[in-house]
Parts: sequence; C-alpha cells; structure tokens
Amino acid sequence: MEVDNSLALGFAAPPRILSIGVTGHREGNPAFSDNRAAIEQAVAALFARVKDKIASAQEQAAELRVVTNLANGCDLMATQIAAKLDATVIAPLPFGTDVNLALNMLGSSWPAAMLIADGQEPEDKAEAANWHALKAAHAQANCFELCDQDEALKHYLTRLAGDAQDHRLLLEFESLIGKRTKLASRITVEQSDILLAVWDGTSPTAMGGTRDTMAEALAADVPVIWLDARDPERLCWLEDTGDLMVSHDHAVSTDVAGMIDKVCVNIEESWQQVDLAKEQLNAGSWRPHSKRRFHAYRRIEKMFSGEGAPFASIKQSYETTDEVAKGDEQSMIAATSDLLQADQELAQSLASSVTTRFAAADGISTFLSDAYRGGMVANFLLSAAAIIAGAAYLPLVDAEGKWPFALLELTLLLTIVAITIAGVRGQWHRRWFQTRRVAEYLRHAPMMVTIGFSRPLGHWPSSPDARWPELYAREVIKGAGLPRLKVTHGYLKKHLKDVVRPFLIGQQEYHRKKALRLERVHHNLDRMSETLFILAIISVSAYLLLKSGATLGVLSGSVPSSVSKLTTFLGVAFPTLGAAIAGIRYFGDFERFAAMSDVASTKLERLVLRSDLLLESSRSDVSYDDYADLTRKIDDVVTDEIASWLSIFGTKRISVPV
Repeated sequence: MEVDNSLALGFAAPPRILSIGVTGHREGNPAFSDNRAAIEQAVAALFARVKDKIASAQEQAAELRVVTNLANGCDLMATQIAAKLDATVIAPLPFGTDVNLALNMLGSSWPAAMLIADGQEPEDKAEAANWHALKAAHAQANCFELCDQDEALKHYLTRLAGDAQDHRLLLEFESLIGKRTKLASRITVEQSDILLAVWDGTSPTAMGGTRDTMAEALAADVPVIWLDARDPERLCWLEDTGDLMVSHDHAVSTDVAGMIDKVCVNIEESWQQVDLAKEQLNAGSWRPHSKRRFHAYRRIEKMFSGEGAPFASIKQSYETTDEVAKGDEQSMIAATSDLLQADQELAQSLASSVTTRFAAADGISTFLSDAYRGGMVANFLLSAAAIIAGAAYLPLVDAEGKWPFALLELTLLLTIVAITIAGVRGQWHRRWFQTRRVAEYLRHAPMMVTIGFSRPLGHWPSSPDARWPELYAREVIKGAGLPRLKVTHGYLKKHLKDVVRPFLIGQQEYHRKKALRLERVHHNLDRMSETLFILAIISVSAYLLLKSGATLGVLSGSVPSSVSKLTTFLGVAFPTLGAAIAGIRYFGDFERFAAMSDVASTKLERLVLRSDLLLESSRSDVSYDDYADLTRKIDDVVTDEIASWLSIFGTKRISVPV
C-alpha cells in the first residue's frame, strides 16, 4: 500500500539519546577541592566509556547528552569534559546567562557581581579568567535561560551592594536563588535518564542543591550514580529514596566498568521497549481512511446521539503530516513556530518529527479503534440477527422450508466467529490502546517542550500490557530537547496566550460536547432496549389474551392459532434485539465515558480560569514556575484520563457475544 511521503518520518524510530544529568558541589566545597583531579578523571572515564559503548551499538547508535545547570564547580567540569567528547550539553539555567555568571562568582564583591550581572567583564584578572571559562561553557551549551526573575535578582544585588549586613535581605536573596535553582534542577531531572551526583555524603540539603536534586531524581524513578567526592573511586548506584537515606551501608557500589554496565543495561531495557513500536507504528498499519465494514460503533453513536442526520456519511480520512498542519493542530504548530523565533531548529523539529509521529499514531489508532469497537458492536448485532433469522421461518413457512433460514443463521454465526478471530489475531484491542496512548501524549507535546517541561521517568502512567507507548513518547519528546532561548515574562505570556490557552479551550469544549453527546447516546440506547422489552411483553400478552378469548368462547379458536407463530417470533425477536442493544450500551460504557469527559472538562475549565488570571496578572513575582505548573496540570489531566480510560476498556477484549 502506498503511503504519503510526508508520513515517512512518523514511522521512523525516534533518535536514541542517553541523557545524563549532572549535579554536584560548587567550588569551595572541601572534598571537591581536595579531590578535584581524581573526580575529573572519574567523570571523564565514565562519560567516555559510556559514549563509546552506546555509539557502537549494533541496533542503532545513540547520542550522549549531558544536562547540567552550569554551576561553577562540578557542573562546569562536566560541561568541559562533554565538550571534549563532542557530546551535546543542555543547560537549564535558573537565571539569564549574565545573572547566572554573577551568581557563580559570588566570591567577588557585591559591586563586582552587579557589573557581571550587567554583562561586564570583571576587572580582577583571576576573576576575569574564571568568568571567561564560565562564559565559554554557557556559549557551548544549549541554554534554556529562565530570565523572568533577573530584574528581581539584580535589585537584590544593588541593595546588598549598599548594605551587605542586612540579614533579612540576605535571607530573601538566598531564598530566591534557592527557589530558582530548584526549578532548574527539576528540569535537569525531567530531561535525564540517569543522574550523576558528585556529593560528599554529608553536606546538608539546600534547596536545589546536590542532595536535594538527588532526592528529586529518586522520587521520579531516575537512577542516581553517586560519585563520593571524598573517595572518587567509589561509585554507588541508587534507585530509591531509601537508598539515599542509608547510602553508605546499602547502596550498590561498583567500579567504573561495572557502573557503565549498569548504565547501559538500564537504558537498553528502555530502548528495547521502544523498539516494539516498530511492530505497531509502521506503514503497513496505516490506512488513508476508515472502512465501512468497521463503522458499526460510530454509526450507533451517530444514530443515538440525537444530533440529526443519523445515516449521514461517517467515513473518516486520516491526516497526513501536511493535513495535520492545516487541521486541528494548525494553531499550535503556527504558534510554536512564531514563539521560537530564537530557535527555529527546534520549531522545525516540533513541526516535523513530533507532529509527524503524532499523525501516524493518531491515524493508526483511529483505524484500530473502528476495527475493534466496530467489530464488537457488529458481533452484538449479528448475534441478534442470527437468532431472529433462525426463528423467522415460523410465521412464513412450515418446518420443511426452514433450511434457508437455518443457513442464514449459520452464516451470521460464522461471520461472528470470523470477526472475532480477525480481532484476536490482529490484536485490534491491544494495538488500539497502545497507539492511542502515543497519540495523546504527542498531541500536546509542543506545548510542553516550549515551556521546558518533560514528564520524568517515574511519572508516566503504567499499563500491564506494555511500557513502550510511554517510553516511545518520552524518547520523541526528549529528542526535541529544550528551547535555546531566554524565557522572559513576555515569552511566558505569549506561550500562555498563543499556545496553552487555545489548546485548553479547545480540549475543554471537546470534552464538554463529548460528555453531552455520550450521555444522550446512553439514554437513547437505554430507552430503545426498554422499548423493545415492552414490545416483547405486549406481543406475548396479546397472544395470551387471544387464547383466553378463544377459551372463553369470545373468539374463534382459529384466531390465536393463526397468530401464534407470529407472536412467538416477535416474542423472540424483540427481547433478542433489546438484549443486543443493552449489550452494546454495556460494551460502549457511554455513561462512564461521558462522566470521564465531564470530569476532564471541569478540570480544564478551572485551568482556563487560572490561565486568565495569569494573563491578567502584572505582578513581577508571578514567575516561570506558575506558568510551567499550569502546563504540568494540563498534562496531568491528559494522563489521568488515559489511566481512567485504560481501567474501563482494558479488559473488554473482542469476543463472541455470549
């Protein structure tokens, strides 16, 4: 089957990227300073050997990516090592570059820090050398600069330059730095497959500090390699927050070679799961449009929705990448492209790689949904038709003429068996579930990427059937990386207004309409099955009344005899058809799906209100965290709905309706 070339990338495996996050002590930590050379040697050996191993993989070579906040110390060291290995460095910064440089050189005087924050080179030669090294590291990295609180930080620097002994001011200053550092560290964790932490094992937890970042990673199920700053030859593998509490006694300790094996085994397991996508997301699974033979479910929904035109065409054409760019996703694609003026490479990646894979997954999933749900609804209707056909000879022919009706009944029953076998062999149910999850995750991925949010490893929904849809979606999103730009208040407002809010309103309206439509479908199906049951009672009662009249001599005995076969047939046909309708209503679970959409609509409506407040706000303390949290909440609504949806349809596999 020929497939549109614009979909080719949608069937390609996402790039293999091993992202190692780095956190560690700053300059001035005694253990780090005393063992600097040994720490650098251990980190360089780990990076180099991991890079060589993943680059030489037989299945598909992988890229090494280092994610760090570029603090002056371990972060800078890791960046310089990565540069020598030609590894990509992604740097979520708590402030803009100049302010970040000033904070990394707080050993300078307050006035000197102010000059650095304004982009000026320090006058002191030693400080200038350090400044140049840090500046070079920033230039080499893909920096995602959280600049929205730069002016507030500069204001503190100005005031502290005038009165460095103001303890309250110092506490506020340190609190702001801690909050912003924690934000940047959180992004590092979200972007990482593994976190390398250079920690002395004793330093207390500071907000956004090394131990705090380790705890955040472990809480998100991101494994941590702890390199002991006091003994750089000691590497420990941590997988749970409990490991951090008793790290000295219970952490798995190994040498560099052993640690590399653990890193590669860990990531290879994920990549093997992602490779399963090839079986489902391929050109052979994609169709350009729906098939009439699979329209039963959507026809029932159309007929009983009360929206009119029950027999209008419901044929669907599945969008290629070009058509997605002109359809429902057009506004998000255009808005993200306009938003990313400073990083058009990422804009192009989102419009091609992410959107193309969304289009492929969405088209395949929709086709499989029709096949599975349409096949099951057809089975219910065919089952009723088989019983009705088998009994239809009663009012029409005598027993000798029954065989054509029996043949029709057998044909209908065999058709049910054929549909069931095709559904089981084709794994319509399982494949629909899996590809639909991929499509829903990627639908709003551009909105997430452009705000710097990526759901961390341990926060994805889990399904008993397979992990690959979540891991595949994460690899696609991770492949896009972080925008290389300055996140200002203006950027945040534009992102909210042009990207987030249209998506929010569109999804809220979709779920509101869907809830109302499915409630009507459920009600009308319920009423139809009740009506058929009542007609069955009427048909049987009519015969009994006629028979009673004949017994009492009110009617001729030939009257009940003449209608007995017809009333028997109707007494079978009406409840059989009613049971089929009730079965479709049960299988479709329209009422529960309506309730799910109603819940999603309510949650999204609240988020729309929050977005309005953020747009109206002019307060300087409304920061990146508030905007990013809104995006996280939207993503939570999506993943919560998927989890609910899995719980309803997860066990309803295609089968013979008995």
